[in-house]
Amino acid sequence: MKDSTFPADRLLPPRAATLSESLDAGFVLFRRSLVGCLPLSLLAVLLGQLPSVYLLSTHQSLSLADSKDLNWWALMLLSAVGTLWCWLAIMLRQRAVLTPSTLAADCRLALVRLPTALGVLVFGVCAVALGVLLLVIPGVYLMVAFWPALALVAFESASPREALDGALQLARGSWHALAANLLVVIMTLLGLFVMGALVGLFFVEILRPSAPGADAWVMGLVTGLLSALFQPLFIAFGLAAYADLRNRRVQMPSSASSSD
Repeated sequence: MKDSTFPADRLLPPRAATLSESLDAGFVLFRRSLVGCLPLSLLAVLLGQLPSVYLLSTHQSLSLADSKDLNWWALMLLSAVGTLWCWLAIMLRQRAVLTPSTLAADCRLALVRLPTALGVLVFGVCAVALGVLLLVIPGVYLMVAFWPALALVAFESASPREALDGALQLARGSWHALAANLLVVIMTLLGLFVMGALVGLFFVEILRPSAPGADAWVMGLVTGLLSALFQPLFIAFGLAAYADLRNRRVQMPSSASSSD
């Protein structure tokens, strides 16, 4: 197991954490880093809206079933790459809460790690899709196990193969704990998103905007703000899970580690 620049011992005790301890650590990391991460998260949201804004400005259908021109595909690629860079930068800024670093240094490092992260994303999605097509269960296993793969890129300078293999090694023997963590995180975020959407509908009913399409703009604004908050929250939970997996790996008997 490679050395990591992420100080897991400053986030969690050096032992296998319980689910509540991992979630608490993730929320504390999110709360302490929110101010520094929010601009990057807002940028990710704006980048994600570029393809839709282009379709609206050119009076094209928003339906994905309809054919799209090359400009839309180019904006989709730019949006995906830019969003991935924002995620890497958010991960590094959250680490800065535990070990000091500058915004400029983290943004540059995120740019350096970006090609590797793209490789991890492409190969990881292909592996999960293949597993789902074959027997479904292998795809589910890989989808959970690959959750910390980007952390290995950001903090361990791993290549795409090393990141995916390393994620599998970290998940070995701890997959059920990781799956439970991911399930609770997803359910929590879905619940918060539904609550936020209901708040948006409440404001639409209260304000009753008279301008055509104003209600859609209000809901879009609420959805965008929620996305800007949920991205660093999900990443913080992921970093807490990564820290826990590293602690669990260290606690494993040396014979088990050497056999991997």
